[in-house]
Amino acid sequence: MKKYKLDFGVREIGKFQFYSGVLVGLGYAFTLNYLLRLTLRTCNLGMDINNWSLNYEISSYYYLLIGFSSVCFAFCFTTNLWMGKLFLKHKKARVNSVWILFGTLMFLLRLFWFLLSVDITIENDFPLLGFMIPLFIYLYCWNLISGVFKSTKALLISLPVIVLFSVILSFL
Repeated sequence: MKKYKLDFGVREIGKFQFYSGVLVGLGYAFTLNYLLRLTLRTCNLGMDINNWSLNYEISSYYYLLIGFSSVCFAFCFTTNLWMGKLFLKHKKARVNSVWILFGTLMFLLRLFWFLLSVDITIENDFPLLGFMIPLFIYLYCWNLISGVFKSTKALLISLPVIVLFSVILSFL
């Protein structure tokens, strides 16, 4: 006997759970965007403190990378809320979305310590590499969702929305 997946939608997840997940995701996206920008400015302040100059410019590449990263990191929390009470046998999807987020953040922390010791910049040497980690997190969360639902249409609809929202966040 074949087991069929439900279509991904508001009705299957629940109205309150779906919309609260979207609102929490938007809130986390704005918060993470602000915190990552503040961290970048603080790091640059530490590098320019010898010159006593606060007139440094951050390139639009880093703003776009921060916007995309914050949206994809926030999508992990949205996935966590969406998978909250669905089925008892699919609890792994809820836990894995947050687990992969913090695992990736720990990996990035180790990577940043390495990048501080060598003369490599992500913007000049590996410009697409910076976007691979947030893209991985976004697609991994959709992989968790597709384990429970048929979600190909939702993935194809949400991808341009995520990119557009990331670009908007990069200009804020």
